Amino acid sequence: MLVSSESGAAEIVSARDETRFYDDVGCLATDWAKRLEQRAAEATIATPFVRLGTGGWTDARTAWFARPASARTAMGSGLVAYATADEAKAADRDGRALAWSEVTQ
Repeated sequence: MLVSSESGAAEIVSARDETRFYDDVGCLATDWAKRLEQRAAEATIATPFVRLGTGGWTDARTAWFARPASARTAMGSGLVAYATADEAKAADRDGRALAWSEVTQ
């Protein structure tokens, strides 16, 4: 996949497969959930990373997510990653912070 902007970018880095790139956090979350259904061991051999709304990269499993009113994501999920729950709550249009487990449901 061609990722035209780092904003909203994500990836899965695996010890077994090639790195997979995403231009929307929502697509990463959907793919991660499917991969875990198909291969329960995936979480031990792969790591999902997200680009934070404030810059930098982090493990998606430790990030917090929000849907800011002004967010325009490549595939329309509206999800933006943040380092802390407080940052996510402050940015979210409904004042909520979503954990990775909620985003991948």
